[in-house]
Amino acid sequence: MTPLTSPNRRVWALRIILLTVFAFFVCIRMPEIVLKGRFWAEEGKFFFHNAWVMPPLQALLEPVGGYLNLVANAATLAARWLMPLRLAPYLTIAVALVFQLMPPLLLLTARDSWLQEGRIRLCGLLLLLLVPASEEIWLQTLHSQFELTLSCAIILTLETDSGRMPLSRRGFGQAGILLLAPLCGPGAIVLVPLFFMRAILDQSGSRLIQAFVLSVGSVIQLLLFFHAIPGRGYKLEPVSLLCVFAIRHLAVPFLGLPQAETVAGVVRASLSSGHLPWLAVLLPLLLFVPFSIATLGTRRTRPAFWLLAAGGFTALASYFGAIGGTIALIDVHFGERYVFVPQALFSLAFLAFAATGNAKLAGIARVAVLWLIVVGATNFFWTWPLISNGPSWRSEISKWQSDPTRFIELWPDGWTMTLEAPRTSK
Repeated sequence: MTPLTSPNRRVWALRIILLTVFAFFVCIRMPEIVLKGRFWAEEGKFFFHNAWVMPPLQALLEPVGGYLNLVANAATLAARWLMPLRLAPYLTIAVALVFQLMPPLLLLTARDSWLQEGRIRLCGLLLLLLVPASEEIWLQTLHSQFELTLSCAIILTLETDSGRMPLSRRGFGQAGILLLAPLCGPGAIVLVPLFFMRAILDQSGSRLIQAFVLSVGSVIQLLLFFHAIPGRGYKLEPVSLLCVFAIRHLAVPFLGLPQAETVAGVVRASLSSGHLPWLAVLLPLLLFVPFSIATLGTRRTRPAFWLLAAGGFTALASYFGAIGGTIALIDVHFGERYVFVPQALFSLAFLAFAATGNAKLAGIARVAVLWLIVVGATNFFWTWPLISNGPSWRSEISKWQSDPTRFIELWPDGWTMTLEAPRTSK
């Protein structure tokens, strides 16, 4: 099979076809988003509202929820000024789709040896598409920050263009992602130590430049915009953390959502009664610790190690700052945004190990990858109604134009926004 990184038109045509198919399935998973148009929660209530009432520069740099989200600010600002009001959400949906295509594009254009087989890349695309319980980050710019964080973690795993990274087009593209990601949320900031660690271990100047670029965006976010807000956990309880790993990173991806809900109910009942759910506590340790050790066996398996490390770092940071605290994440639908990045990275870690590990262990990883794809495909269109459907934006705007004092209903149910009187120019 011709390597997908081969510089010819046929390869680029294949990449475009695969990305188009990926985008198609992203759009049809919850078709009501595209058919009706929608702003998601804070995306409309705060970001689009800010774009509507604030001067453009202020709206662009306005922190919401304790940090700057540059993509959400810029996309809603563009929707406010460049689109008719009735069509405004379609611009943010399109922007969100572009960012949702970044992780698969990174896999398709990577030159790493373990990704040279077409079937490995195809499995990687499927794992990214089929991450279970991921509806909350779907086609909206508020949570494009998580796609950017995932992209940064993939960049950490991939080999750099040695000696050429600052000058190559691919190097510039990756640097742009690394700079933008921490300016959209705190998730990517936790990867800074891993970039410096890999730069030191690999003695790589290109990786060091990546670390500094990510650090620049992180420093700007932390010094100028980030601040703690009430309601977030900001603590980690070991038992709760291990239970969350058992439910969200083992039960959900390997058993499917209905079965995981049953397991979560048992674990929550056990915790509420004061009993320790030993199986939920021990299982993550018995599986993730040996797997992590196995990835350190040879240099060839290091991609799996970096994917696991990035997944662990993002999981700990996300669960540390989760609204409602770590314990709330035992619910398989709560805080899907917090779980998406680590789950995607853990799945890719299985894939990397399947391509690089010794025969026996790699065989186990291959079975795990195939099972993740089967379960993910089975659950792909089994979406949470609260997230997958809602009011039509055009209908809501028609009602609002008849009565500008009316609240505009958003997705999910219970979220609303207000706007000032209609503009005559649109």
